[in-house]
Amino acid sequence: MPAQTLSTPSLLELAGWFERSSQSTTDGQGQRLRGIPGWDLFGGSSLSRGEAMAWTECTGYAGMYPAPCGDDLVAVELNEDEDPGRYHYRCPETFRIKYVPAADVGVYCVRPSEFLNQIATLLGIAQALRRGIDAPAIDGVLWHLGKTRIGAALVDVWFVRELAQRTRDVLRYFQSPSLPDQGLILTSGQRLPDFISLPRQYRIVPVNAVILERATSRILDVDLIHRLMTAPAGQTVQKSLPVRFDSYSSTLVIATKQIEPWAIKGKRQIAVVQYLFEQACVDRWHVPAHEILAFVYGAQKVGRSQRIQNIFAGNPVWQDYIGSDGNGMYGFVLD
Repeated sequence: MPAQTLSTPSLLELAGWFERSSQSTTDGQGQRLRGIPGWDLFGGSSLSRGEAMAWTECTGYAGMYPAPCGDDLVAVELNEDEDPGRYHYRCPETFRIKYVPAADVGVYCVRPSEFLNQIATLLGIAQALRRGIDAPAIDGVLWHLGKTRIGAALVDVWFVRELAQRTRDVLRYFQSPSLPDQGLILTSGQRLPDFISLPRQYRIVPVNAVILERATSRILDVDLIHRLMTAPAGQTVQKSLPVRFDSYSSTLVIATKQIEPWAIKGKRQIAVVQYLFEQACVDRWHVPAHEILAFVYGAQKVGRSQRIQNIFAGNPVWQDYIGSDGNGMYGFVLD
């Protein structure tokens, strides 16, 4: 099984690989292979080679290779080598034999079951409700992940790839009267054009649009999903912040880490968090201490603290939520 922890960039990349896993490449015998060539998969990836191999399976070996030729790449024929760990080709510049590792000419596809189970886990879908992952609604295209609670409702969730190429098949499937009137359809591709309407109360959402960008672990923006499900079809909905502050209960929630909501006590402590949150809302994630203190104390000259730490004296919990870069800049601790 793959490792259970991925960074946000790695999850985004894996979703892109899942979409591209249906593309075709020709092997040495002219047969079509589904997947991504190794030279494309491993180049510049946020996943290590070992992680990439753990999430994918090799479907065969490409018959052509993009060999360097001056400033360009030229497709050259690949041949099996006596060494099973490599292939060779004739250099288009020197006409000499050159070698390339077999792993780099392998064609890889993301394992659907493992990737889709990870998405289901992020959505809190119970294992017993995931039977549709191993029995696709449309083979290689559409899977029913199960049911999850979104707001007050228990909602069916599907995952689709190749949506642009298989739009008609997907829409035909969701026109079935046996399906519920409401559902969430996540996709590893792009959303449908606005002129294509979905049946009933279904919403198609690209998975990369509901991944919290500032998270360091795999976190889906369930609050955003809820707003997308309840908004009129086609209406633009802004992404959620990774931090929420309820001014009525003075409670801070950091959605990108496993930490309890912080019920803040004390007028000045609340003011610090309120100011940091207001600045985060305008995409200022680190703020100078003197600016925060000016907001907390206003025109008060006497009895004001000179350091943020003094405001939180006796309350060590604050450092789990607010951090400094060591140069007088403060912000929320998001990971």
